[in-house]
Amino acid sequence: MARVVCLSDTVSLVRLVREEATSCGHLLIPFPGSRLNDAFRQAVRQAMPDVVLFELTSTLDNPHIYFFLRSDQAMRSIPVIFLSPRPDLELLAAALGADGYLSLPLDRGALRATLRAYLDIPAPVDVLRIEVPRSTVQRYAALMQRPPVMAQVAAGLPVV
Repeated sequence: MARVVCLSDTVSLVRLVREEATSCGHLLIPFPGSRLNDAFRQAVRQAMPDVVLFELTSTLDNPHIYFFLRSDQAMRSIPVIFLSPRPDLELLAAALGADGYLSLPLDRGALRATLRAYLDIPAPVDVLRIEVPRSTVQRYAALMQRPPVMAQVAAGLPVV
């Protein structure tokens, strides 16, 4: 179970992130994204997150919280994903050095894919889409009908 910290003052965003994180088996730890003090940094550090989702708002201190977190040696290696409706979000994330970004309103599929990517969780395999060539199926069916042939194959003997 991964720990996901969400820094946001938007209740609906935190609710959506909580639903997606818990459906993937992760623990969401929400924090308000508008306060900046040592107690805040200590609380985030004690949460020991595996990834931080950070909503950028129009608050003046908001980008400073990102630098505040990055200045902490224990938090430097933790991926930070920006969340914002800003049209220049990609440019801002690159300029500030964020690990990733998601545009708001948040797409559930994009959030799931981002969490999977940053938490090194393999994507589920859709077994219904795996196609086996017809010739392979026919050969397997023929071998199953002739048990002595299967014994020869298992023993490494040539099949005649």
